[in-house]
Amino acid sequence: MFAGIDFSAGDLVIEYGPGTGAFTAEVARLRRSGRAIRYLGIERDPAMCRFLNRRYPELDIVCGDVADVAALHAERDLPAARAIVSGLPLILMDEGTVERILASSRRCLRPDGVFRTFTYLHCFPTRGAARLRARIAGHFESAAVGRPVLRNVPPALVLSGWPTEAARRAHGYVEADAAAADPMPDYGVTSASRNVR
Repeated sequence: MFAGIDFSAGDLVIEYGPGTGAFTAEVARLRRSGRAIRYLGIERDPAMCRFLNRRYPELDIVCGDVADVAALHAERDLPAARAIVSGLPLILMDEGTVERILASSRRCLRPDGVFRTFTYLHCFPTRGAARLRARIAGHFESAAVGRPVLRNVPPALVLSGWPTEAARRAHGYVEADAAAADPMPDYGVTSASRNVR
């Protein structure tokens, strides 16, 4: 989820639905390695929020609704985010909620930032996954589906959205074969990413 992001001191990461803290642990590791990045985690489940606050007291983890990210971001007077990562099952959420989340995410991102979420490979051909890809492409100037992450169980795909095409290139997402760009990749492919549009 953090591949290709070169964090600098003061950069902000916003995480949606930290849950058990898989991505949160990576942020904590980056901070321990000397990268002075800032963090805002938004978790709806009060028990998980308490767990995460005990485990990562140095990070700002709030119990709230991701649809309110713009207000939570503004209340804390945070800089625009370098990265927003989501562990939420966006393909299962109603379209209005997903629209609000993506619109707010775009507003909270820096021009060179990135929004990332994931879906499982077996869900890729579903209508919900196709709608999510289309929504990401509708909210961001550039969007891509990464190669399958086969080490994950079940295998997953990372979906990314960038405010600009230049931001996408800066993150290292360049089409391996521009002629092969396909809005609905079939996953027998070898290119590093495929354009969603």
